[in-house]
Amino acid sequence: MRRYKAVVGVLLAVIATFLVSCGSGPAAVAPTYTPEKIAQLSNYVGRLESKRDRLPELLNYIEKDNWVNVDNFTHGPLGQLRAELLRLSNQLLPVDQPKAKALSEEILGHLQSLDEASQDRNYGVALSQYREFLGDFDALLDIVPEGARASAEEEETPDVYEMTSTFDEPEAIRAEPEDMVRTPVMLDEDVLQD
Repeated sequence: MRRYKAVVGVLLAVIATFLVSCGSGPAAVAPTYTPEKIAQLSNYVGRLESKRDRLPELLNYIEKDNWVNVDNFTHGPLGQLRAELLRLSNQLLPVDQPKAKALSEEILGHLQSLDEASQDRNYGVALSQYREFLGDFDALLDIVPEGARASAEEEETPDVYEMTSTFDEPEAIRAEPEDMVRTPVMLDEDVLQD
């Protein structure tokens, strides 16, 4: 009877092992973008696309050899680009993050080279770095899911650099010709002494 119990125990262990190995666990679900993640991405994409829309302004400065404005543009509107690229890259799916981070480094490298070219007043290098910067910038935006880009296009949040206050100028009130004094007014000597 003892042998019988030992054989039954081994047999049950083999059957249990077989069932566990053949059983399927929960199916692996590929990571996807949730609506909350899309909303976050559209916020970052909106900021980057507003900068993208202003890049022809930078090209205009380069073409006119206006190096002061090139320097001001790379440090002004593009000054926070590093932080925004990092935030965007970290919010993408893990599969897309390495490519996005590599493109971000390329973009920042082109921006640094563009800044150095503006310091050296080197038109050829500045123009080629601008073109490479633009190409990598567009490639990075292509990684972003279409839903986030569409949401960003729908939202029109004003950029700090685009905000201006306009005040209606009041109409200038001009005196009629007959109201104007044509002769100098003479003051009494008593008034001058007081």
